[in-house]
Amino acid sequence: MICPVCEAEYEPGITQCPDDNTALVERMPSNLHDDSEARFVPLHNLGSPAEAEMVNDILNQNGIRSMVKSGGADAFSPLLSATNEGAVILVDERDADRALELYKSFFGADTTPLTGGPVDDEFDDEVEDEEE
Repeated sequence: MICPVCEAEYEPGITQCPDDNTALVERMPSNLHDDSEARFVPLHNLGSPAEAEMVNDILNQNGIRSMVKSGGADAFSPLLSATNEGAVILVDERDADRALELYKSFFGADTTPLTGGPVDDEFDDEVEDEEE
């Protein structure tokens, strides 16, 4: 028996997952996961890859497909990070609205909660239009 939520396997006779109280199934449904290709759009620019990874973890823990795009220079020396643009959080465009809502719930109206700022592109223009 398999839990369709956490994908844990259980011995026959157990009917409910003790972790998330979900009914177990014999086989995983084939349409459970969306395997289509993602198109990533920028969500926010942060001053350092470490901070971006923290935000990325929050998004991933909430089921939002995201990743961090950053230069490699600041990984070697903090002095080089002053000249680097930092890191950008990218989210799957299908998750962009949920990602923005989650980001705002953690950081409020502060557009630079750690050391970054908004990304200058169409996505941020859309966000500003929604806020007005």
